[in-house]
Amino acid sequence: MKKILNTLIFAAALMLVQSCGKKSNENAEEYVVTETPVVEAADVTKLTVEERRAKLEKDKADRAEKRRLEFEERMKTAPTYKDSEGNIVYNKAEVQPAFTGGEDAMSKYLNANLMYPEEAKQQQIEGTVFVDFVVGEDGIVRNVVTTDDGVDQSLRMEAIRVVSNMPRWVSGRQHGKAVSVYYSLPISFQLE
Repeated sequence: MKKILNTLIFAAALMLVQSCGKKSNENAEEYVVTETPVVEAADVTKLTVEERRAKLEKDKADRAEKRRLEFEERMKTAPTYKDSEGNIVYNKAEVQPAFTGGEDAMSKYLNANLMYPEEAKQQQIEGTVFVDFVVGEDGIVRNVVTTDDGVDQSLRMEAIRVVSNMPRWVSGRQHGKAVSVYYSLPISFQLE
């Protein structure tokens, strides 16, 4: 029970830490996966595409703000925590971890590897998944989780799959030493 509670607190804290990020240079960029929907019989009671997108954007902004506030609160109490394996993880390091090759390389990786889940495509489900993970001292991505219960399970599973298979990152640094750092990455799934 204590491990589960610690894991949930850790995931919430990681999301908050990452959502705060550097104001001058955000370390998390949102990535969008688009797919053309399968056209089925239109339901006149459904929202228009514009209304649905506006609702999704508002929801995403509300969740991001909530995560930021939680992260700020957690940072007040401790700049580090121990993960389930006993490793020290920084909520934020002096030098944040970076995808090898930079943001453009990460965008290319995500575009090449993310697949819009078929069941979500058929049901015209869209959403933003906040993926939280730790970039280890060795640059390996581990402890990949999502805490977005309001987002479709198939979207969450696809985001976890792709992030879990990422190549090594450039690890974060604290006082010149490589350290494990929490990171959060928003991934948006949108139908065209």
